[in-house]
Parts: sequence; structure tokens; C-alpha cells
Amino acid sequence: MKKTPLLLIFCAFILHGCILDTKYDAEPFDGLVLPRVTGYQSGVTHDWLYFNLRTGEVFNRKAPNQEIREGEQLSRLDWDLAFCGYHMRTNGGTSGPGKGAAADLGRVKFGDVKSRSDLPEDLKWVSDDDTSVRIAYSQRDWFGKMAREGVDINDNPWFDPNSGIQTTLTSANPVLDTAIILSGPPITYTPSFHTYVIRTADGRSFFKLQIVNWYDSSAQIGDTGGRISYYLDPLP
Repeated sequence: MKKTPLLLIFCAFILHGCILDTKYDAEPFDGLVLPRVTGYQSGVTHDWLYFNLRTGEVFNRKAPNQEIREGEQLSRLDWDLAFCGYHMRTNGGTSGPGKGAAADLGRVKFGDVKSRSDLPEDLKWVSDDDTSVRIAYSQRDWFGKMAREGVDINDNPWFDPNSGIQTTLTSANPVLDTAIILSGPPITYTPSFHTYVIRTADGRSFFKLQIVNWYDSSAQIGDTGGRISYYLDPLP
């Protein structure tokens, strides 16, 4: 009797497994995705994408610093939440003149928080500060800074394999900075899957937020990071 080589059996097994995998259908992502990649990857360090949660208006949708330039947010009440990479701002504290803030509900199910009545009475609201959060320099901005200061970039590289990309302090919300955990090397971005509550600039509206992915969950695996996928709903 002719024997089937073990290698052929192994290959057939792997092929069969691949065919079975193609039949698997994951649940489609039904949340939201940022309209573009934000942060240092755009070539701008302070690349903030601003949202007015009360009206649905988006500022800097197409490019950094178009409708709201860095610094102008400090005198505007027409935005509530902003993204730069995986960092976020609310319109309050050091980031804006409003009453905005954020609170962390922990790892509660996003769907279980249906209204303000579901929020704990002792919920701790945290406003933005400018001493807790660091954002990555864009390569262009870092080289420009080194040139202005007369520093040799060979001695102060933009990227170091041990410490990563050069960073600078910014005004942002320290509670929301725990929504994605940065670790490495190698650099990884891991969502905490906590549910957060956002208080808007007028202090009267509330939204629940959960960050799902550093990547666009509706795009191919390996898509450019920074185009965050998330859930966001109002709390009546």
C-alpha cells in the first residue's frame, strides 16, 4: 500500500484550517472612528481634532490647526472633546474656559450605563491640567526645536530604540489618558476598556465614552495607528 507522506498530511491540515477560518464572521464594529489620523504622525506635534458633542460639529477634520489653532481653544466654548493621538482634552481646567471634565466608571459594560441616573453619586470629576500628559513630538517639530537651540540632532535623536519618540508636556485630561495604555518596546497600545463620562463645556450635557482600538476597527489589520475606534453616546 502506498503511504501518504506526513508533510502532505500536515499541509492538508493547515489548508483545511485556513479554509475554515475564512468562514468565520466576526461581529461588525458599529461604533465610531476618528475622521483622520491625529498626532505626531500628521507632522504636527499639537494636532488636536475637536468635537462639539452637543451639535456634532467637528473642527480640524481635514488637517491640523485649520478651524481651531493650538492656543485658540483656550477662549472657545464651542468644543467639548478633542483627540491628539491617544490623548484627549475636555473643555475645562487648563484646556478651555468651559466646565468640561471627565470621570472614570471603570470596567463597567458600556451598554449598562443608559442615563445620568446610572452614574454613582460620588463620581469624581477631573479637569484638564498641563503637568500630567506628554505627547510625542513630530519629527519636523523636533528637528526645528534642535536647530533653534543649536543642538546636534545626532546627540539628541527624535527616536531612541530604548526610550521611544521625544515627548513634551501638553494640556490634556489625565483620567482620559488611561483609556489607552502605552507600553514597550516594542511599542503597543492597549485599550483599558473602561467606560468614561464626559461633561460638556456648558456643564449641562453628559456623554459616555469607551475607546475600543488604537486602529480603525473597520479597516484591514495593520492600518495606520492613531485613527481611533470608539463608542460615544449621550446620557439623557
